[in-house]
Amino acid sequence: MGKRILKQATLPHGGILLIVLAPILLLLSSGGIFFVAHWLPTTAYAEWTTVVMSSLALFAAVIVSALLFFIVPTYLRFAKRGEEALEAVASGKERYVNALIGAGLGFWEYDLRSGEAFFSARMMGMLGYPDRDKLDRMTFWYDSIHPDDAEGVKRAMEYYLDGRTPEYSIEYRLQRANSEYLWVTDRGRVSRGPDGKPMKLSGIIEDLTNVKRVQEVLEARTNELEFAKNKIEEEVQNVRKFQKAVDSSTEAVSITKPDGTIIYVNPAWVTLNGYTVQDAIGRNPRILKDAATRPEVFPAMWEKISAGLTYHSEDIVNKRKDGSIYLAELSIYPISEGEQTLFYVSICQDISLRKEIDRAKSEFVSLASHQLRTPLSAIRWYSEMLLSKYVGVLNEKQRQYVEEIYAGNLRMVELVNALLNVSRLELGTFAIEPKAVNLVEICQSVLTELEPSIAEKQQVVERNFANAPSVYQGDPNLLRIIFQNFLSNSVKYTQAGGTIAVEISTYQNMLYVRVSDNGYGIPKSQHTKMFQKFFRADNVRQKDTEGTGLGMYIVKAIVETSGGQLSFESEENKGTTFHIFLPLVGMPKRTGARGLT
Repeated sequence: MGKRILKQATLPHGGILLIVLAPILLLLSSGGIFFVAHWLPTTAYAEWTTVVMSSLALFAAVIVSALLFFIVPTYLRFAKRGEEALEAVASGKERYVNALIGAGLGFWEYDLRSGEAFFSARMMGMLGYPDRDKLDRMTFWYDSIHPDDAEGVKRAMEYYLDGRTPEYSIEYRLQRANSEYLWVTDRGRVSRGPDGKPMKLSGIIEDLTNVKRVQEVLEARTNELEFAKNKIEEEVQNVRKFQKAVDSSTEAVSITKPDGTIIYVNPAWVTLNGYTVQDAIGRNPRILKDAATRPEVFPAMWEKISAGLTYHSEDIVNKRKDGSIYLAELSIYPISEGEQTLFYVSICQDISLRKEIDRAKSEFVSLASHQLRTPLSAIRWYSEMLLSKYVGVLNEKQRQYVEEIYAGNLRMVELVNALLNVSRLELGTFAIEPKAVNLVEICQSVLTELEPSIAEKQQVVERNFANAPSVYQGDPNLLRIIFQNFLSNSVKYTQAGGTIAVEISTYQNMLYVRVSDNGYGIPKSQHTKMFQKFFRADNVRQKDTEGTGLGMYIVKAIVETSGGQLSFESEENKGTTFHIFLPLVGMPKRTGARGLT
């Protein structure tokens, strides 16, 4: 604005000439008057002295009047325009400063010849310093630049001053008074002298810290979204692979929502049950339910899967669409995210043929075992007769042979009884006859039978019966089998001088029995085989060759048939602890051909 006013306020026409000539003319007029006043009276033209002096004075007066009335006002107006120009410059500077402050910009100026610098109050405040509390030298600015950015800033300024880049503009970090760094964008322009050399470099600085933070957040969110996208694509691929695998599976697979609505069935499910995919989707798996399934199966199923546990059963009877039935092996796997169950995956297969084969096998074992009991009983009776000297005295060699026969016969009887128990369990023909019993007395009776072995190995037995129920409704024969198997194993598989502990108490409306020892333990790799038929751990086979490997299988079947649960912890060479839970209200009555032996 100021420059525009000065351009418009040009000097008055002829003003410079008049200003130069006016003093000269005035001097000449004054000199002429003085000369005329002293010289003309001495000549013949003395009478013209007054006229000449008056003419010269009038000429001087005209010159002065011209200056006063024509030139001077014009120059006064020009001076006024100059003042207006100065005021406009000052006002423009104020507006410029206000604009910088309003925009949050700091201003700086660097004199390249003197090395002096100017930093605006806004810039100093941006860095956390009071105005002018730093020396007006560029060293303050250089020292504030982050060490990792200093070389880049220096190169950008040099390239601009040398004319290799069209502008000076760079982003870098400046240190605040509290030692924190803020991101700034720095832009500057150079003013050059007549020789083209740079004289001053001026610029503005803008705080980009918040922008950078937003950029970092956006970049992080972008990376997260990209990662999520890749993850989703990967999951989609996995789902497709899973669907192909499930579709080609020979086992019937179905997926249901938590409310039981079927959302997927594979081709094997369709083939097994006779329903089409359209028939199944949106319906409940109860369409397969048959009345032949024992009523206690489904509550037990729901209890497990609602707790987020896997459920497995071979006691399911399913009905196809055409009304035919089959025995099913069913496994249900809850799929959860956190504490929320998303859906259930069910795997089912027809085991009717396998069950029929198992039943035939169990019936054969039962029949064979029954047939074996008669000759074994005879061998045992005759061996006892020979050892009792009832038929005469045996010599030492004969006695040794008969004792071996007797011991082998006892082992055979134990095996036959175990096989009979297994066949009855598998055929479902064993009975449960609950009555009021004293659990402590049953446990003490078993320990009394084991006392010779305990004394021989100098083992310590710890008994904890303080919280045991005084009366329990249970099958005394089955309870005795449970205590007998656990306690005899602990005595057998615990080294001399070891400790055995047995506890009978109650826990959360359940009867709780614990049997623990510090014996040989079970290798971790064989934990999953613990309750399988004929399983004996590798580390105990070397120490004891006797045993049928059927005891734990029988005990597990008894506990689970009675509505209980069985678990254990074991570590090799440190011992084993078994936990048995049975309903506190007692064992359920079960009708059958015979009980277990």
